[in-house]
Amino acid sequence: MEFKIVKTVQDPLFDEALNLYDGKLDVSIKEGEKIFRQSLENKYTQHDYIFLVGIDNNSVVSIATAHYEATTNSAFLIYLLAENNGNRDTTIRLTLEEMEKELNKLSNQLHAHDINFIMLEVDQEIDEDESIDDEKTIVLNKRRRLLMEYGFEQQHDIDYIAPRQPIKNNFEEQPMDLFIKSNIELTKDIYGTSIKSNYILKYVFANKISRHIIYPMLEQMDLRKQV
Repeated sequence: MEFKIVKTVQDPLFDEALNLYDGKLDVSIKEGEKIFRQSLENKYTQHDYIFLVGIDNNSVVSIATAHYEATTNSAFLIYLLAENNGNRDTTIRLTLEEMEKELNKLSNQLHAHDINFIMLEVDQEIDEDESIDDEKTIVLNKRRRLLMEYGFEQQHDIDYIAPRQPIKNNFEEQPMDLFIKSNIELTKDIYGTSIKSNYILKYVFANKISRHIIYPMLEQMDLRKQV
């Protein structure tokens, strides 16, 4: 298995990755092609956005995307997806390892050391006894175990929410679980500031959601003072 970085939408791997993204991957899909294009082409994000694809037997078998937030030397891992085959867990683990290597390259260029932490939103845990969609529950719970095996920890200090858009031009607050893999001790000032910076980078600059929508969500999470 090998990995390549997609840097432009003209790269043939971009379309191949999105074909895989649209049809064969697991339950984490929430955004459309437009967001990927904006992240690669946006002057605020294009140089700190990593679109990683895993290739096996000349086919794309995994995708990971992340935004690197240079000021706080942290990152927002957005997608970590793999083709649903017998090697999915191994593919996910290898893809995650490669993504961390790429993020550390950016970190070392600016700060001469590895990244402080990586954050990742995860759908909230479902009780298997109460679940209607057993397959989705199994995938989500297995993903959680894999993340924790890799060093991620679920955070409980913030009642985390994310913007979701079920209806055009209408955003809702969706409760999510926040997982963080930290390489330093997260003091209160570093923790909140870094999460806020990554949140704004992703949702304001990459997704181009209005600050009038995002800032109240940050205030609700006590990550921004109310004005």
